[in-house]
Amino acid sequence: MTSEETKLLEAVRALQEEQVELTQQLVRIKTVNPYSGDDSAHIETEGQQWMADRFRAMGALVRGVPVPDDVYVRGGMIGPRNRSWKDRDNVVAEWTIGNGDGPTILLNNHMDTVGTAGMAFDPFSAEIKDGKMFGRGTSDTKGNLTMGVMAVEALLGHAGGQGLNGKIIFEVVVDEECNGAGAGTLACCLAGVTGDICIVLDGVKGEIHNGCNGIATAQVIVKGQSGHSSQGVSINAIDKAIVVKQAIDRFGAEYNAKHPTCAFNVGIFRSGTLPAIVPGEAELQINLNYDQTDAEQAERDGLGFGGALYRQRFEQAMAAMGDEDDWFKQEPVQVSWIKDMYPSLTPGGDAYSQVVLDAVTEVQGSPATAAPLSAWFDGAHVIRHLGIPLLGVSAGTPGMPHSSVEHVVLEDLFTGAQQVALAVYRLLRMGEEKA
Repeated sequence: MTSEETKLLEAVRALQEEQVELTQQLVRIKTVNPYSGDDSAHIETEGQQWMADRFRAMGALVRGVPVPDDVYVRGGMIGPRNRSWKDRDNVVAEWTIGNGDGPTILLNNHMDTVGTAGMAFDPFSAEIKDGKMFGRGTSDTKGNLTMGVMAVEALLGHAGGQGLNGKIIFEVVVDEECNGAGAGTLACCLAGVTGDICIVLDGVKGEIHNGCNGIATAQVIVKGQSGHSSQGVSINAIDKAIVVKQAIDRFGAEYNAKHPTCAFNVGIFRSGTLPAIVPGEAELQINLNYDQTDAEQAERDGLGFGGALYRQRFEQAMAAMGDEDDWFKQEPVQVSWIKDMYPSLTPGGDAYSQVVLDAVTEVQGSPATAAPLSAWFDGAHVIRHLGIPLLGVSAGTPGMPHSSVEHVVLEDLFTGAQQVALAVYRLLRMGEEKA
């Protein structure tokens, strides 16, 4: 590590107090996704405006990128229907370093969070205890957002960017969470916001992500026969839905045995109106992770890159319920799809990715290797539509995103800011060396 790089990392460390304050301010701004499914549903607008003001104060050219109504169609994917993006623009900030002819580094992060139902404390308190900050979004992913902001701020202040050449583009996007299917990042891709490499500030601490699994979200409707609960002649949809749930568990377990990083989850199970009425319908919603190989095979079969084959197998498993139960033969299980978010994998081996991996390795003091995220993140759109190298770098505490006790370790945020700063510095140095 050069003396200039050491000074840069010291400059990042000097911003710790500011980084903590910035993270607290951002966590205290309610940016829950409007489709969170609970009474905390809100909108990202205030956070986006706050972020735009912050970027302008850092000397950036800032613009908004709206999400078009047909974003999923244009992106070639299944996305949730009847979604609104009114007053939910993405924020894109740009800095030109040197003459700007060097690499363009794209930083990506989402503003929205999941809902707050069931949290064990005030989700917007940003309370600090034992070196941790507590609150919704601390790990997923406002802590990562401020990690990136501090890295850029340190770079801009470090000798005025002397010896560096290129551009930094920082996009803060909407609608990643709550079935959003990455609409904000997809809109930025479709609008031509791009670079030579993308660093997604999302994921899990200690892992570098070069892609992610695909996720298909199914809605399953199970019919019963409603009636008065005391008559004993009805068919309870809940009872039938439990049988279906067991079949879903078997389907997911069999797939997971072949692809251990691909999880599944029945996240919604609802039915009934009154204890005195036998419910005539039940609904389940399921997240089904699938592997890159399934998407590649679907594309070879002319079905497009995504979960078409996987979805077909799930539909067949639900149709087979009628083979063992006459009720399901009479009232087949109904399957529809809320979303299908394709997987992604950046090949790696390029010079830009290696710079990032080397920087993370040096800062954390142990080798950094890249592997796909077992969940899904916005990087999938970047890889699919922009075709540029991508790595996910995060300080998110493992197990904390979406949890009732979400928090982030402050020291991890400080280290993460150094990792991002060193990586971007070295990428911009490549531009100066070529100038």
